[in-house]
Amino acid sequence: MFLSRVALRNVRSIESLQLDFSSSSGDNRRWTLLLGENGCGKSSVLRAIALLLAGSDALADLLSEPDAWIRNGCQSCRIEASLTTARQEAREIALELHRGDRIRDIFDRNEASLNALDAAIHHADRNYFVLGYGVSRRPGGSSKGRASLSDEFIRSPRARGVATMFSADFSLVSLEQWAMDLDYRKGGRALQAVRTALDRLLPGMRFAHIDRETRQLVFETEDGLVPLRQLSDGYQNMAAWCGDLLYRITETFPDRKDPLATRGVLLIDELDLHLHPVWRRQLVEFLSATLPNFQFVATTHSALTAQQSGEGELYVIRREGQAKRPTLLPFVGEPRRMMLHQLLMSPMFGLDTLDSIEIEQARNAVRDLSLRKTALSAADKKELARLKALLRDAPDWDAVPGYAKEQTALLKGIKASLAKDGKPPALSVRKLKAAAKALGAPK
Repeated sequence: MFLSRVALRNVRSIESLQLDFSSSSGDNRRWTLLLGENGCGKSSVLRAIALLLAGSDALADLLSEPDAWIRNGCQSCRIEASLTTARQEAREIALELHRGDRIRDIFDRNEASLNALDAAIHHADRNYFVLGYGVSRRPGGSSKGRASLSDEFIRSPRARGVATMFSADFSLVSLEQWAMDLDYRKGGRALQAVRTALDRLLPGMRFAHIDRETRQLVFETEDGLVPLRQLSDGYQNMAAWCGDLLYRITETFPDRKDPLATRGVLLIDELDLHLHPVWRRQLVEFLSATLPNFQFVATTHSALTAQQSGEGELYVIRREGQAKRPTLLPFVGEPRRMMLHQLLMSPMFGLDTLDSIEIEQARNAVRDLSLRKTALSAADKKELARLKALLRDAPDWDAVPGYAKEQTALLKGIKASLAKDGKPPALSVRKLKAAAKALGAPK
């Protein structure tokens, strides 16, 4: 099952929004990234999709306050979607909530749509498979002084797969406990999918083994063998999220030879949360390769993540018009063919300058003092001189840092050679090594 279209009306802050998932080839595209300032409704779009696809058994677990879904000043809201099944059959589903509704009222009003979805789910619980991760993706068994809820508090398995999107109190399934249980039940070969995924996702380390005496997962790092619990918070959070994802897929599809090759929808709020820039540039590729038949809908604030988008995959939700209503706008162009500063200066991010705040304020102050019609005081002249000195020391827009000059020269040479005869330039071994070093690649 893939999403073809989602439409929201009067859902939270959103008056009206429609998101089409069709690609230029006519198929349903795999990736959709949503940008936008906080409070514009990005998370609401993901939660609405999760709620709609969860089925009636999950509604009681996920809909704690139905009125909270309805836009202020409105009496009802509606979420609807068009789906395409694995057999390329079209399906239409919808969910409508009215202010003051009880769960029973919601079931009665949406009976036809819920019955159609439930029939498919009950035929096989893997149908319309959906997973979702909210901003709070805390490792299981590590609440750090805060109350934590686990799967046992949710009756519906489908609700468990999206629970962190609806409450920050839910933690992820413990990677250590699941890996040890998997190893106990099925042996070391069953851990291969976990090992492969973790090794690809966590750069600079490898999953070594399970220490059965201390009941810990151990990793090979630059500092030697280190238990998962002693890795940095960034590593632990990514390992926990990856582990929960693998757990839910493999437990839902236990009879599949390659469960990661199954179809489904993955919703991720703030895709690159806690990630170093190097990891952000690899995450989209990692997920695409690890889950080749999944459809991804995610939010981000990062230009590094947005830069990995293909044509038609990047959208921004921002407040438009006098009423400042959240509006969905597609990015025109192909971000992955743009340089990072070009993307940051595009209307998608809304930046007026790439200067630091200090330099931007200095430029504005110099302009204001220079345009002042009255004579400057001695203090003003002193301040103007100070600001001009500050701006003289600021880097020029076209300046190339020393560490990037060799890389820039190499890329220009390759481009010139390709433009000349359409063939890659012949490089000596020395130049190849220099190129690898300049580009940060292995020699």
